[in-house]
Amino acid sequence: MLKVTVKGGTLSQEEINSYIFYTKKKYGTILPADLEIILTVDGEHVDIRYVPAFQYRVFRGTDYLVNDAEKLNDSKLAELRDKVPNSLDEL
Repeated sequence: MLKVTVKGGTLSQEEINSYIFYTKKKYGTILPADLEIILTVDGEHVDIRYVPAFQYRVFRGTDYLVNDAEKLNDSKLAELRDKVPNSLDEL
């Protein structure tokens, strides 16, 4: 379950929802189940920290990059499923 913690001030629920939307837009709509978003309010600025830190992969389609395999079409998903990893994929 997504947990949001606000430190150093207060944010409205609308602002918190905006930061959740920003996170989903940046990292993909499927977020880790144990993700915690820590929002630290510093005057007019808000710092965002994620626990655990994001470690995501970029999937290469024919001529485009996506950060979520669900965005690939059926044929690209089949290619990804049948792909034989090389030594760089193990990093």
